[in-house]
Amino acid sequence: MFRHRRVQKTLPPHRQRDSGADNLGGNGKSQILATAGCIKLVQLTDGPVIGIHMVGSRLGEQVGEAQLIVNWEAHPTDVASLIHAHPTQNEAMGEAHLALAGKPLHAHA
Repeated sequence: MFRHRRVQKTLPPHRQRDSGADNLGGNGKSQILATAGCIKLVQLTDGPVIGIHMVGSRLGEQVGEAQLIVNWEAHPTDVASLIHAHPTQNEAMGEAHLALAGKPLHAHA
């Protein structure tokens, strides 16, 4: 049974290198839902995304895309070029990939 706070993870435990993250605090849909959390990507150095950690309400809806990204062995630049609509929590998945690809949509100081 799911409760308010969900933790979703797709990660082979033996391979973790570089990581990028997007905080849901600035995400439009998360603000509408009055929730917070984050999406963290795990990437092999100069390689594909090998894991995605997601913490937050209703992020179970993102597991399908996370599974596709990991099994596709997508690089952050592959996913960063895809459309992630606004305002959706899916937008945070795109922004995390943009940041890891070196092209952050929102720069946080």
